[in-house]
Amino acid sequence: MQNHRGKFNEELKCNQHEITELNRVIQRLHTDTDNAKKQVASLQSAICDAEQRGDIALKDARSKHVELQTAYQQAKDKLACLLRDYQELLNTKLALDIEIATYKAMLEGEENRWGVVSNIYI
Repeated sequence: MQNHRGKFNEELKCNQHEITELNRVIQRLHTDTDNAKKQVASLQSAICDAEQRGDIALKDARSKHVELQTAYQQAKDKLACLLRDYQELLNTKLALDIEIATYKAMLEGEENRWGVVSNIYI
């Protein structure tokens, strides 16, 4: 009996030591699990924030793109209008140049005719 009792006491101490060690391992694993859950929550929050910032940046970029497209179209329209005005002015200048050349030719013709007539009467 004494042998059995000593053996059981020794086994009991070993089992208690093993239980204590397992409890420590369980506590450490619970702590690690809690820390991992906190990290997951933190990462999920960071991902959500990044997605929101990305969505906002995308909306801003789209609105700026629309603004730039509008400004580009307005600039094209203004350029077309300026080009039409320039063509009108160029056509008017050309018409005036032709008219000036015509009057100049007519004036030179009259001067020549008067020059001939004045030579006859002199």
